[in-house]
Amino acid sequence: MMMRGRLLLHLMLIPRCFQFSTKCNHIWFTSSIGRCHQPAVPSTSRCSHTLSWALPQFQIGDAVIVNDVDGIDQLGKVQEKRSGWYTIRLEKDSSVVKRRGSQMEYNSDSHTTETSSNAPKVKRSSKEEVVSLPQPIILDLDSIFQSIKQTSDDDIDINSIIHNTSPNATITEETIQQITNCHSHCTKWLIFSDLHVMPTTLATCLQVLDTIHTAALERQAGILFLGDFWHHRGFVRVDCLNAVLDTMSNWKVPSIMIPGNHDQIDYRGSEHALTPLSNAYRIKSPVPHNTELEKQYYAGPLILSHPTKFLDAFFIPHIRDKAMMKSILSSEAVAQSSALFVHADVKGASMNDLIKSRNGLSTTLFPTEKQIYSGHFHKPHIVTSSERSKIRYVGSPYQISSSEEGQSKSLLLVDSQRCWECIEEIPLDIGPRFHRLSSVNEFLGMSEEEINGIGVNKKLRSGDKVIVAVSQGDIDALDNGSDDAATKIVNPFNERVKTCRKNGISVEIRDSQAISAKTPHLPNENDNNIEVDLEELSASATLAAYLKNEVADGTIDEGTAKELVEKGEALLRELNDIASNSSAPMNDAPNAMQMTDLDLESVSIQGFGLFREESTYPLRNRGVVLIRGRNDDFGSDSNGVGKSTIAMASLWALSGSLDPRPAQDGKVGDVVNDLSKVAEVTLRGTLNSKSFIVKRTKSKSSAASLSFILDGDDLTRQSATDTQKLINEHFCSESQLLVRTIFHGQHSIGGLLEASDAKLKDELSQLVSLEIWQQSASLARSKQRELLRKTTEIDGMISLREKDEKVAHEKTLLAKIESERRQAILDKARISFKEQEQEICRSSLNASTIEEEMDVLQSLMRQSDAELSDLDEELSAIMKSHNNELIRLRSLLSEKVSIGNEAKANMMSRQRVFDKALIELKTAEKNLIQCQLEWDDLLEQRDVSQDPGCPTCGQPIISVDARERVARNYEDNLSIAMSTKDEAEAAMSHASLERDQAQAVADAAAVEVNECLEDVSQAEALGSLNTNDVRERIHKVRSIQSKRSIHFASLVRKSKNISNFDLEKAKIDADLSRLIEALDASRAAYKSCCNDLELVQKNIADLEKERDTRSKDAASTAILVNVLGSRGIQAFVLQNIVDALQVCSRPYLDELSEGSLQLNIQVGSNDSIIKQAATRNPDGTWSSRPLSSLSGGQWRRVSLSLSLGFAHLSSKRGNLRSSLLIMDEPLTHLDSTGRASVGKLLRKICNEDALALSTILVILQDIAAEEIEECFDQVDEVVKSGGESYIILDANMENADE
Repeated sequence: MMMRGRLLLHLMLIPRCFQFSTKCNHIWFTSSIGRCHQPAVPSTSRCSHTLSWALPQFQIGDAVIVNDVDGIDQLGKVQEKRSGWYTIRLEKDSSVVKRRGSQMEYNSDSHTTETSSNAPKVKRSSKEEVVSLPQPIILDLDSIFQSIKQTSDDDIDINSIIHNTSPNATITEETIQQITNCHSHCTKWLIFSDLHVMPTTLATCLQVLDTIHTAALERQAGILFLGDFWHHRGFVRVDCLNAVLDTMSNWKVPSIMIPGNHDQIDYRGSEHALTPLSNAYRIKSPVPHNTELEKQYYAGPLILSHPTKFLDAFFIPHIRDKAMMKSILSSEAVAQSSALFVHADVKGASMNDLIKSRNGLSTTLFPTEKQIYSGHFHKPHIVTSSERSKIRYVGSPYQISSSEEGQSKSLLLVDSQRCWECIEEIPLDIGPRFHRLSSVNEFLGMSEEEINGIGVNKKLRSGDKVIVAVSQGDIDALDNGSDDAATKIVNPFNERVKTCRKNGISVEIRDSQAISAKTPHLPNENDNNIEVDLEELSASATLAAYLKNEVADGTIDEGTAKELVEKGEALLRELNDIASNSSAPMNDAPNAMQMTDLDLESVSIQGFGLFREESTYPLRNRGVVLIRGRNDDFGSDSNGVGKSTIAMASLWALSGSLDPRPAQDGKVGDVVNDLSKVAEVTLRGTLNSKSFIVKRTKSKSSAASLSFILDGDDLTRQSATDTQKLINEHFCSESQLLVRTIFHGQHSIGGLLEASDAKLKDELSQLVSLEIWQQSASLARSKQRELLRKTTEIDGMISLREKDEKVAHEKTLLAKIESERRQAILDKARISFKEQEQEICRSSLNASTIEEEMDVLQSLMRQSDAELSDLDEELSAIMKSHNNELIRLRSLLSEKVSIGNEAKANMMSRQRVFDKALIELKTAEKNLIQCQLEWDDLLEQRDVSQDPGCPTCGQPIISVDARERVARNYEDNLSIAMSTKDEAEAAMSHASLERDQAQAVADAAAVEVNECLEDVSQAEALGSLNTNDVRERIHKVRSIQSKRSIHFASLVRKSKNISNFDLEKAKIDADLSRLIEALDASRAAYKSCCNDLELVQKNIADLEKERDTRSKDAASTAILVNVLGSRGIQAFVLQNIVDALQVCSRPYLDELSEGSLQLNIQVGSNDSIIKQAATRNPDGTWSSRPLSSLSGGQWRRVSLSLSLGFAHLSSKRGNLRSSLLIMDEPLTHLDSTGRASVGKLLRKICNEDALALSTILVILQDIAAEEIEECFDQVDEVVKSGGESYIILDANMENADE
């Protein structure tokens, strides 16, 4: 699923990244050195089309390169083409092989090419147009450098030189100065690659950078990096970037860097994460300058973002598009270079010690007899191709993952003057190393020197990671012989783990099955032989395999994956403990099913369906058998004679069910023959090489009986239900799996294709179990909820403590403020007391002057008191007069308001009377109108002749007198209504007059109230104006009096102080002592508050730490929930089985459709199963089509292939491998070609070992059977005569029996 997702993304991005025309053949992209732009071409020659990619179509006689699984490509020629398969004769040994078109590519060396363009053009055939490879733009720095050297200093024009050598590139003058004055003078270069800087490896990476720089300084060499500097795509951690920049700032040698796939962001690779390093440090130019003013320092790193020729070597950053890469490798610039430095995936290269690349570039594309160095894969090694080229992978400078265990890392020193030959290999031993130990004994067998890293036997060192494969049995054996309290013997394994961890060595304990299990392989379109082994893994190994895929896909990092593995294994152990306590232990290999090998010998039936008499039908070693029917009774020729009954009898014996029918009105007793009391079916065969007999009987009146004998032992239980459970347990299958693998009835043969998502998943669950992952996800969700609950509780505690912290902080702040305030008071008091003391001393010298001044002030104050008394009396008189007038006016206002309210109330009352009269008038008018209508109706019906009379006697129904009485009543009612209306009109007129009079009285009262309010306002304003003048004079006198009083009090104090000098001095001293004591107390309180605040803050920090730990645990548990959920490992397991089903079905569909149909099944993002068909177009391309658009014949081909693929997969996995295959009416909706294809396919699968079939029973009608009769080994006939059926076996079968 992930591989196809990346392929889909690849195909989606191609049209956006590469635009070209058969006329102009230009490609443009950006670069950190220069920016390549779209060339200026006339508008008439520009191309607006995008490149359309499809699988290549090869013709007979084409020279091709065959891509083998082992990575060694071979040359050959196409001999035959059929249905997407090609027969190729290899040049090396003239052997013949068959391959798909996706497993081959054109051998461009053997085809004629046109020389009018630098891009190679492959001539396909006379009927096909010439297809050009994309033309790359190559930056030739060597040509620029040579042009500069050949130009005199006075005439140099750098822009002109750049335009002439690289017309479509824009390179800065600073870059030219950089390569001219620095990098071009370096001849030796130290190569490293694949640093993969990330937070978990940062310390090791910095140590690597320091080591490389030191080695380069010692050898007077530059540094050459071949890609993947950073680990995470799309972003760079700021802390990692700062640390790298700080380390590289000390570098003093030039460096050249090309981006790898991990460094690049966009598809074209023009945006990458090496750009921030372009000015990481600056170096001094070795070239002498004319003056000191000339620039002597240049940027050290030279970032090559696109293909570049420099120093007679060709540098190629990672390029995703293979067509572009092929065009570059075949360019003239590469041919003229003496060495290549790339970051590429080469077919046959070792991705690790076990896996080789299968989808990379062919080694035949690389030039021969050149030094080729590459980054990308972490294992240092050399990829060779016979008679071709040699590519050397530099490898990573340290062990990044456990897959690099035991790999020796090194730096390569190359000399550009010796055609870039490697002249020295410098060993590296930096960072943590990985050690895999396959058993407990190997771990315990290590010596103390190896564990402690002492002496010559030093094996482990601090930081290393040891992975020990441990089985539970080994641990139990150690526990049983250790931890004895009496002998005080400890568990040696636990002690060894503690010792390692104490020495800084990480020890990871894994299930012994997990460490040796292979990573499951998800098939792709290039796979022919898919080994689906996920079901063989234990639960822990499956989880580890899934997370390894996620790490490889970049979804999660290795640290998170490791944490999730540990949490997942703990969860699985907990589930196992729960299952053990419930006496139902969990299966260690949840995806594995018990193998069932079923070989059916014969089936005997009696009283079953139309077969009244006992009949035995052989099922072993019969080949392809046609079962046809003949009806000797009236009716149809062969329908209803019992062909399906004899074929499906074995299914009924094993499961008690038959081929499901569209109508669901059947009963279990319907299988009993009408003339028999009991239906009996006996099935004989072998189960896993043990003979068995299953006998099922059913009567019309009693319950069914079932017996089961296996290997001579009678395993029949007391009830048929219990016996059926036992049969299901031994056969490891229920009726549904039997229907899908053996008994393909005419009503169920298309069930898989028609099945809904839920139904198909249920069908697939018979081959792989998801129960343990569903239980694990449920348990993980419970743990996550518990962690979130505890985190919420801690948040609540933190909230409370934060309130306490706030209170403590406020108390501390108040205590500090109080302490500072008291200190200020004390300082101020000291100054004040000192001034007082000085003032007393001065005052004692002029005491007589103070007395005289006090007498004068007393006289003035008495005068002011008299003046204030007069002004108060004047103000009182004015206020009294004003208040009397206001009282009078307000009393009058109150009277007017009361009168107005009464008038308003009267008006409202009259309004209500008017409204009532109006309503009564309207009612009277309505009654009058109704009475008039009734009177008019009566007048129209006055004529007696209008009465139809009694239908019996003919007399009028209503008499004339009655009619007259009715008329008088209507007349009286009309008179009353008219009188009532007149009375209502009079009442309304009177009420309207009274209402208008009341309204006039209310309006007059309101006017009088407003006049009174205006009088009150004028009186209040006049009173305020009269009193303001008096109040202002009183204020002035009181202000003067206040100042005199203050001055007098001051003189009194001075006089008193003079008379009490000693007493005041003692008081001052006492006040100072009191303030000092208060200050000390305040400081003590402040210190206490600080201590309380510190304790609260420490408590909060502890709670926050615990909360963060639990939050982190909850977050990782949430990730684990997703990992274990339906879109995680369940989808991973389901995808594996879906892919396996598709792969197993594909050969059958190819055979049935002659390569014209495809069925694609995949698990969607929402856990849905997407089924889509594809049809081959006349030009060989494929068009996707929904299943609903398939014809009946196409639908039958696809459904047959899917059913056979399911049986194939079940047989391959060992879930159920049967010697018998039954197909009821498989030729429905098929044309003659389709029927012939089915016949050939049945012959083919019967002869092959894939399904291990010995007998194929095919039920057909005579007409369909005649078309493919040569496909059958034997023909049996079911004959119906006299209402009963019997079997006539093929003559060959009868002769064989004799």
